[in-house]
Amino acid sequence: MIHLNLIEAAEKLTVVETVSPVNITRVEDLNKGGSKKVRNVLVAALLVVIGFTCYISVSGVPGPLQGVLPAQYLDLIGAQDPVLENARKAQKAKEADIEANNQALIKRQRENMSVKQVVGEINPNVLYNNKRSDYNSFLPLEKVSYQKASVGQFFAFLTTATPDDVGFSDCIYQLPNYFYVRGATRNPNSQRSFLERIKTVSTDFQSPSLEAGASATDVTAFGQYNVGNVNLNAVNSYVPAADVATETKSLKALASANKVRLSGLEKPQVEDFGVYKRHSYTSTTQADFSDLQAFIAAYAASPLRLGVKSIEMKHSKRELATTIRFEMYVAP
Repeated sequence: MIHLNLIEAAEKLTVVETVSPVNITRVEDLNKGGSKKVRNVLVAALLVVIGFTCYISVSGVPGPLQGVLPAQYLDLIGAQDPVLENARKAQKAKEADIEANNQALIKRQRENMSVKQVVGEINPNVLYNNKRSDYNSFLPLEKVSYQKASVGQFFAFLTTATPDDVGFSDCIYQLPNYFYVRGATRNPNSQRSFLERIKTVSTDFQSPSLEAGASATDVTAFGQYNVGNVNLNAVNSYVPAADVATETKSLKALASANKVRLSGLEKPQVEDFGVYKRHSYTSTTQADFSDLQAFIAAYAASPLRLGVKSIEMKHSKRELATTIRFEMYVAP
C-alpha cells in the first residue's frame, strides 16, 4: 500500500500544468510605432501652419502678433500687417526727405557757383593749358573732332588702297583707331599689294594671310591705323537741346544725298553728366560699300557735331549690313 501511494504521488507531481504563452515585443515594432507617432505630430503641425497661413493671408495679422512675424514671411503669403506697413511708410518718407534735402543742397551749390567755375566745368582748357596727346585725355568736343577725322582718314585710305578685285566680307573700325578687315580676291598680287599697303600705315599690324602656307586669296588684317593731322577744334560747341532734332535731320539728309538711308536716329540713349548730356545713336543701313565710303567722306568734311564711336560692316547673303554708332554732346 505504501509503495502504491508513493507511486501515485509521483505520478501527480509529473503532471505538467498548462502555461500561458509569453508575448515578446520586438525592437523593430517599437521603432515603427514611434516613427508613426512622429509623422502624425509633424502632419498635424503642418496642417496647423497651413491653416494659420491661410487665415492671416485672408484676414490679416491678429493684433497680438502684429509687428512680430517676419516681413519676408508676410510678403510671401501676401498678409497685411499694419505695424509693418506703417514702418515701411515711415522709412520711405524718411528716404524721400533725405533725397529732397540732397537735391536742394546740390541746387544751392550750383546757384552759388561763380562764372569761372561754370566755364571750368564745361571747358577746362579755357582755364588750364594742359597738353593732351592721348585720346582718353581729350575733352568731349575734342573726341568728336578726333572721331570725325579718324573715320574719314581710314575710309579714304580704303578707297585708294583697295584693288578693284578685292571684296570685303567684314570691315570694323573702332575708335580711336582699331580696325579689322576680312575679304578675298582671285589675284594673289592684289592680296599682297593691299596687305603691304595697309601694313605701312598701321601700328601693331597682324595678318594671318602673310604667314607661310596661308591661302593666296584670303585678305585678313587687324591693327591700329595711324591717324594724323587732327584739328581738335573742328567741333568747338555743344549742340543746344533745342537743335538736337535739327542736327540728326541734317545727318540723315547728308546720308540721303550719298544714297545712304540711315535708320535708328529717333531714340538715342541719353547719359546725363550734369554740365552736358551725351546722346548715343545706333544706326543701321544696307547701302553699297562705295556709297557708304562717299557718305563717310562727306560726313568727315561736314560741320556736323556728331562723332562716330564705331562702324561695323558685314555681308549678309548678297547685302552689306552696316551698323554705325554716333554720339552727340548736348548742352543742358
